[in-house]
Formats: sequence, C-alpha cells, structure tokens
Amino acid sequence: MAEFYVDTTAQSNGEHIVHNANCTLLPPKESIRYLGSIASCNSALKKAAEMFKPVNACPQCASACHTA
Repeated sequence: MAEFYVDTTAQSNGEHIVHNANCTLLPPKESIRYLGSIASCNSALKKAAEMFKPVNACPQCASACHTA
C-alpha cells in the first residue's frame, strides 16, 4: 500500500496528476488532495477520476500507470 495524492491544479493539457507521497514532484500541500492508502496506482487513478477529469499518473513516481 502507498499513500497517493492528486494535484488539484490541472496541467496545461487539463490533466490532474496522481503522485505517491514520496515523489519529488509532489506539489505543495495547498495544491493536493489526499486519495488514501491505496494498493496500486491504477486504483489511485480510479479514485482521482471520481473527483477530477482527466487524470494521469506521474511519470516519475507512478510510471507503470502513466500514459503519454
């Protein structure tokens, strides 16, 4: 299980990025929403998509789920 967060500020392409708690690219706490302790980045993306659309995984900390 890992702690996941979603960036509440969309990127220039409109995506909200999902990060794990240890990511060096994690935005400041004012700009993220806690998703929870989640088993996989795919599950974290699904939870983030309930709040924001579109979503994508961070290419650094969740590369297995990142789509280009």
